[in-house]
Amino acid sequence: MKSTNTGKQTTVRIWDPLIRIVHWTLVVVFITNYFFLEPGSQWHQWLGYIAVTAILVRIVWGFIDSGYGSFQRIDLSRQALRKHLNHLKERKIPVKSGHNPVGWLMIFAVISLFLGLGVTGFLMEEVDALFGNPTLELIHGWLADTLYGAALIHVAAVVIVGWRGRIQLIRPMLTGKRSKS
Repeated sequence: MKSTNTGKQTTVRIWDPLIRIVHWTLVVVFITNYFFLEPGSQWHQWLGYIAVTAILVRIVWGFIDSGYGSFQRIDLSRQALRKHLNHLKERKIPVKSGHNPVGWLMIFAVISLFLGLGVTGFLMEEVDALFGNPTLELIHGWLADTLYGAALIHVAAVVIVGWRGRIQLIRPMLTGKRSKS
């Protein structure tokens, strides 16, 4: 990752523009569809297609990116989890770090939930035989509620880990960069 040293402060690029665009697209789409739009409305459907497209772009990018968003950086081992917990205990998460093992699991959950929402939504609206199917509606609603819960956990984890680990987690998702004096 690129880093620049400006006097006392080191700046490290963490998230590239594509990762940030996908992230914030999913945030806006989910909030809009979950809280404001009528289920099954034309806008709800189009935003669903946008979300699935964003997820597919993220999956492809995960295989070709070489930065912190790359799937090659996934480490779900006990050692990686232990290392992350030790960083939290010491209150020093390295400035040059991306997702921890639990963060990667959350990414997989969010990807799966969005894809599940896309498939069930498509089946309910575009396959005549399944239009209004109560089982699909139930599954679609359950997936949306589960994604809402995952989003709440994600936000809480960002706040807690950022505070406990003394590391900027929100700024890099806005600007792409993290700085540490």
